Amino acid sequence: METHSRRRITILMVFCFALAGAVTVRAVYVQLLPDSRLEHMAKRQFQAKVLTQPRRGAILDRNGEPLAVNLEASSLAANPGKLKNKKAIAWALSQSIGIPTAKILDRLSEKKEFVWIKRQLTEEELFKFKKFRLIDSDGDWINGLWIVKENKRVYPHGQLLGHVMGDVNVDSDGLEGVELWHNERLRGRVISVSAIKDALGRPTFIDAEAAKNVQDGLPVKLTIDASLQFEVEQLLKNAVQKTGSHSGSIIIMNSMDGEILAMANQPSFNPNDKTVSADRRRNRAVTDGYEPGSTLKSVILAGALSNGSKLSDSVWAEKGSFVIQGKRISEAESHEKFDWLTLKRMIQVSSNVGAAKLALKLGADKVIATLRIFGFGTKTGMGFPGEISGHVPPKKSFQPLTLANVGFGQGVLSTSIQMTRSYAVFSNGGWLVQPTLLKEPTLKAKESPRKILSTKVTEQVLDALEGVVEEGGTGVKAAVPGYRILGKTGTAQKIDPATGKYSHNKYLATFIGFARDVNPKIVIFVSLDEPHGLYYAADTTAPLFKDVFKAVANRFSIPARPDPVARLAGIDHLRTIQSSLAPLKAPNQEPLLSHFLIWQGQTTDGRSIWKMPPLHSLSAREALRALKGHAFKLDLQGAGVVKSQYPDEGKSIAEGEMIRLILSEPQ
Repeated sequence: METHSRRRITILMVFCFALAGAVTVRAVYVQLLPDSRLEHMAKRQFQAKVLTQPRRGAILDRNGEPLAVNLEASSLAANPGKLKNKKAIAWALSQSIGIPTAKILDRLSEKKEFVWIKRQLTEEELFKFKKFRLIDSDGDWINGLWIVKENKRVYPHGQLLGHVMGDVNVDSDGLEGVELWHNERLRGRVISVSAIKDALGRPTFIDAEAAKNVQDGLPVKLTIDASLQFEVEQLLKNAVQKTGSHSGSIIIMNSMDGEILAMANQPSFNPNDKTVSADRRRNRAVTDGYEPGSTLKSVILAGALSNGSKLSDSVWAEKGSFVIQGKRISEAESHEKFDWLTLKRMIQVSSNVGAAKLALKLGADKVIATLRIFGFGTKTGMGFPGEISGHVPPKKSFQPLTLANVGFGQGVLSTSIQMTRSYAVFSNGGWLVQPTLLKEPTLKAKESPRKILSTKVTEQVLDALEGVVEEGGTGVKAAVPGYRILGKTGTAQKIDPATGKYSHNKYLATFIGFARDVNPKIVIFVSLDEPHGLYYAADTTAPLFKDVFKAVANRFSIPARPDPVARLAGIDHLRTIQSSLAPLKAPNQEPLLSHFLIWQGQTTDGRSIWKMPPLHSLSAREALRALKGHAFKLDLQGAGVVKSQYPDEGKSIAEGEMIRLILSEPQ
């Protein structure tokens, strides 16, 4: 019995020694020898690959003014597997960030280690987090909810240039405009970097060498002048409201090199507002086509002159109307009933019948060739996203009626930028230039200017266009004293989508013009879509052009030349001018108290916040007196009295911020 017991003990001891040996060997193997499976498990648990988010390049105006920049933003993320009582968490988050509880709960139910709850929280949302005690001092809530710091795209000027800028999504990818157009350059180089996860599952960079390869985005400088853009947008907004128009556009372009100095659309949009619809965000100056109406008559005239016609040649205007292929072509309701018209007079009074007769005389082949030479029916090559080609009818569809209609701008589809470019040809001596929004030469399109009109023909067209703005012309309200203004009105009937026929109460009013014998040579396009009441371009866009040209002349210091009539008026005329420029208040009268700033409190860094006073109609000296003693940045443009101010009356402004005053001579 004793021998049997000893044997059992011996066997047990051998087994224990063997087990201990096996454990030891396994431990040594695990510690000293590689096991790919174990390594993989470790990496899954403690390491991850993350995509870097480089800082997006800035967008600047031609003078270096920032139009799009980056700020640090806070985003909310979670590790659903580490969160307990998810229903309560989802409810609390919903109260803070405004997302429905059910939607948050869906995200917290995902079988992932990382989910976004909401990207780029507002300051108010962050404040509510603290109020609900969802975040502790370290930025964590319990174990599995944390704040991630990201870059947020910000447009400091708000809606200024919104349709040109476009916007980006939360991942900093361009969606519209310049942001989409040059997304690769602006976004920078995105790379995958090895990271290690902390105890809460958050990635922390460990591959320093790889992180060095992250490349921030490069800046894009535009040809836009932000100060001019600001004033142009204000003028357009006021004109749309005054005329009751559905929308409007303005383009200002250097006719020598194609640089676009301003491009505005109304209604505008603020790229900081991510709720704006895609339809509202599109840049209608390049994405929308329209029938140009009478502004196309100048192009047809250039084609006729290039083919041997003279300004002194005449066309029979049929005393107001004529019938072709069963359709009646008539003058506009407000026009006289003309008989014989010289080509110059035809342009001056904008005769539809005369233009139709000229197109019929020129013939389909030459009309089509002229339109193609000017770039109609093809994109300008500027490269802006969404630009359309427009439309020139094919030769086979050019029946006599079609040809007659094209003569006065119907049946051809153009864009605003195409029409602007066509008038730049007249302004610059006959060269077709490529429009551009990009200041950096390496980013510009490569097409070189092409000479498409002779100097002789160009001069003849200039003579005709100058007559438009003279007494008896349709564009007389576009005249600016001291400048030789040339241009053309256009009032185009719009097609009613319901009937497919031309509407009798919906029009697109346009004026395109420029000043002769000045530098820089700048062409201005203005349009108002569906103005109410007075809808003719003579009464709507011609006056708007005048205001825009004054802004351009002030911004680029284009000097006025003495009016010959004014010189003959002598000293009495001079006294009249001096009187018109006198202060609006009696001599030595102090500005009213209402024109001074009102203190509203302080910023977190100790700067005073003031309420902007009404500065409209004050002289520059009076406006500066009202702002005296405060550390504001001041941008005064023009001369005379304050026409518009930024910020507007009643808005808050902190010391150190910019106040912009636009001045003009009293009318």
